[in-house]
Amino acid sequence: MNAGHRPLLATLGVLLSCLLLTGCPDSGVVCGEGLSRCGDTCVDLTSASANCGACGVACGEGQLCSEGACTCQAGTTACGGACVDTQSSPQHCGGCAGAGGTVCGAGQVCEQGACKVSCSAEGFQRCGDSCVNLDTDASHCGTCGNSCGDARSCRGGVCTYDVVATCFNSGQVVGIQSGTDFKGPSVQVASSPQSAARLSDVLLVLDASNKLVQTRLGDYGVLPSRNDTGRAPNQFIVRDPLIYILNSTDNTIQVLRREEAAVPGAPPGARFPDGITFSDVGNVPFGANTNPFGMALLREELWITLYGNLMGDPTVGGRVLRVSLANPLRPRVVDTIDLPTGAALKPFPNNTTLPTPAGITAHRGMLYVALNNLNPATYSPGGPGFLARINPANNAVSLIELGADCLNPGSVASVGEQLLVSCSGKANYDANYNLLSVEHTGMVLLDAQDQVVATAPVACAPGAIGCAIPAAGRFAVVGQRAYVGDTNGGRIFVHEVVGNTLVERRGLKDTSQPPIAACPASGFSLVSDVVALP
Repeated sequence: MNAGHRPLLATLGVLLSCLLLTGCPDSGVVCGEGLSRCGDTCVDLTSASANCGACGVACGEGQLCSEGACTCQAGTTACGGACVDTQSSPQHCGGCAGAGGTVCGAGQVCEQGACKVSCSAEGFQRCGDSCVNLDTDASHCGTCGNSCGDARSCRGGVCTYDVVATCFNSGQVVGIQSGTDFKGPSVQVASSPQSAARLSDVLLVLDASNKLVQTRLGDYGVLPSRNDTGRAPNQFIVRDPLIYILNSTDNTIQVLRREEAAVPGAPPGARFPDGITFSDVGNVPFGANTNPFGMALLREELWITLYGNLMGDPTVGGRVLRVSLANPLRPRVVDTIDLPTGAALKPFPNNTTLPTPAGITAHRGMLYVALNNLNPATYSPGGPGFLARINPANNAVSLIELGADCLNPGSVASVGEQLLVSCSGKANYDANYNLLSVEHTGMVLLDAQDQVVATAPVACAPGAIGCAIPAAGRFAVVGQRAYVGDTNGGRIFVHEVVGNTLVERRGLKDTSQPPIAACPASGFSLVSDVVALP
């Protein structure tokens, strides 16, 4: 058994918990792990600006809550006990008053750190005596006075996070502000969220309860609109007005269509105040035991990996489907690409392997597929980690070996002209399935010629006591930074691509900055997905 099969154990745990809790007496509001009860609400005291460190302790204007203490938001400066944006504050224009800044005169405005008669810079508008860009200003997002709060950013006039992590065990999602790595409050949204994506001002969450759950992008408040999915929804792609959902156990791709328009005249953060109505308009079966796992979009085609059913018939896996979206409502399989097997996968001694393709991405006109390369008898790596590169011009497949530091690669994504791969590693258990170690887990960087140029292990510091064993899972890329989910300890590791190197910015091994505590961890805690929001 390997770290990549932790979701199965998590699902069994969730089902068992539900059965056990059925007979519990009703004691009012019961909060999930990592959340505290404040009145009739469950809140994350580590990151909720309205309840920071304790119920009722609210952070001031320009502040957010980080690790249970109020601190200045990104882009603001502490001036006389307040956190202000010196680029737009008329009381502290260009800097704190008395320390290089200016108090603008009556009738003046502060624009880009200078006092002026009126707002003149392109894209800036006047809000009070401040000149701001409503598309990007977190204190005036979309409209004057609309403050995003917590660790949210303002993009396109909508308050949002840059990165979202889904917490399979606790049913929560958590937002992260890139660059500063400030974490927003964890919010309970579903039973076992598997993945997330944005559509307008709504965050869509695939849940293992076979539901598509909707939440408000601004605060992750759960909305009434939801749709049924097939069994084991694993990944989805949003191409408004359509959504394509892979259902791994049902072996299908499901098509949902948005049926309603945004509310006319609604502000950017409330275009769909009650959620979005979707109709189920199509369902394409791939065949029993195919277990579709990952997909990527290249032009008007979806490329879908078939993992195979290792506990059933694995032989129908190990392939990639080429699916035409010429009729977007009716996806059609136009090609099946077989992946290398046998000696090409360089099995370890006394091992047989199957490619078991997982994550896939389109990169510089090619498709790159992460191959777990598992022994189907043990569900454990039976050979080194590989990428399969597919040329869509002729469906030709070539293999890229990822090196000795990578076992069980699962996710792959572009970082500019380079490629980044996460490797879940080989998990070792005792007779009672207690995790003892994970070998060769971390990140691998490839250059523009598809050569491995850097590796970054994800590991506890040597001799560390009480450090939950990490395993790298799905990740999201924002700029040059990769936010890597931990499939065992509920954390987010941050690595930055600097030239042909990988620099650990938040981690356990080579930096003083700890990983982001994304998902509450009481024992095993799975970060099921990490996504960058557009």
